[in-house]
Amino acid sequence: MPRSIAIAYSTGSLGTGMYLTVPSVLLLFYLTEVLAVAPALAGLAVFLPRLWDVITDPAMGWISDRTRSPLGRRRPWMLAGGVLTGVSLVLLFNAPASATGSAGFVWVLAVYILSATAYTLFAVPYLSMPAEMSESAEVRSGIMAWRMTFAMAGVLVGSALAPLLLEAFGGGRAGFSGMAWVLGPLCALAMLAAFFGTARAPVIASARLGATPGGSFRDALVNRPFRLLAFAYILQLGGLGTFTAATPYFVTYIAGRSEGAIATLFVALLGGTLMSMAGWHLLARRIGKPRAYVVAAVLAASGLAGIFLLAEPGAWTPVVWLTALVGIGFGGLQLLPFAMLTDVIHAARSNGCDLAGILTGAWTAVEKGALALGPAILGLLLSLGGFISGLAVQQESAALAIRAGLAGFPALLVLASVPVLLHQHRLQLKAVLAARPV
Repeated sequence: MPRSIAIAYSTGSLGTGMYLTVPSVLLLFYLTEVLAVAPALAGLAVFLPRLWDVITDPAMGWISDRTRSPLGRRRPWMLAGGVLTGVSLVLLFNAPASATGSAGFVWVLAVYILSATAYTLFAVPYLSMPAEMSESAEVRSGIMAWRMTFAMAGVLVGSALAPLLLEAFGGGRAGFSGMAWVLGPLCALAMLAAFFGTARAPVIASARLGATPGGSFRDALVNRPFRLLAFAYILQLGGLGTFTAATPYFVTYIAGRSEGAIATLFVALLGGTLMSMAGWHLLARRIGKPRAYVVAAVLAASGLAGIFLLAEPGAWTPVVWLTALVGIGFGGLQLLPFAMLTDVIHAARSNGCDLAGILTGAWTAVEKGALALGPAILGLLLSLGGFISGLAVQQESAALAIRAGLAGFPALLVLASVPVLLHQHRLQLKAVLAARPV
């Protein structure tokens, strides 16, 4: 497949990376610091819309599998979703002046549900495409390497540029509003670039489709390799979500720095991720995806353990370097499960069952739910630790809660994902060997 098509396709991940990251990093902070919502309630506002995704994402996969149009079965939805996602991101951080406390909770909850639905329209069809663009596992892994590189660039924009924009626009309500007006259109433009760039992308003929949504969902649910892969991804991505949500609190309340300094940690995190992406692709080809995943998990957990021990006001520089180490590990933790997902989808196709849309829909629900789980966990930790918004010097239990959310919980979740993923690989290998003719 021409590299130009792989790159054009991957530009969409610049938008998905921005969209997933900005709320993951800043929405909880926006709720507690600007809209004066209690931490535990704010965590619910971030997490509850992801329960809606559990329904809409697989349903979108089923619908896109059966769409017939001059633009193909995936691209019409990408066009609509790209535009609506950008608009909804602007609305999310532009709550009315009267929306504080419980009213702020209701505004964010309602808009975030609509925004999540718009993102589903784009992301599920978009992520279904690599599995049907080539029969070759190596080509699919190459596409995913390009996609993850652009995704990490989007995460870098969302996590590093967003705090700088927040500070540049004056912080507070005006800062969040200005930031959203810049990043929302950028997000939409990146997604639309993928729509136009995939007009000539190759498409493998589809296999058997489930006759009904229920039949398709059952086919997906009985796919045990997919269930285990998704569970491993939930664990490690939940750790990443907790880390990113805790970063603004660590920077402002423990490190004692301005909101713009949040960007420093995310540049270190995503810089390590971006620089390592090609290396993880090569390592996976050399020693296999599961073993490469173990290496990535150990690197990420080691960096997180160091951050937990050193997350004090006077240890800013070591924390930045350790964050870069975490980023290198997270590069592998992001790339390898996606590459393994395309293998699961292709294995199902080889057995005569086209589950690309359904499995991708379930995967995007897992991805968004796991990222939202992080802020929910952090909100609970902050409440238990007695965190008080706006208090310059927090009590010791609140500072410990921030450190636990920043590094302690993420390290445990990353390590817990390893045995799950290794078990998944053994099952997948058995299924492939059993399907081969004797």
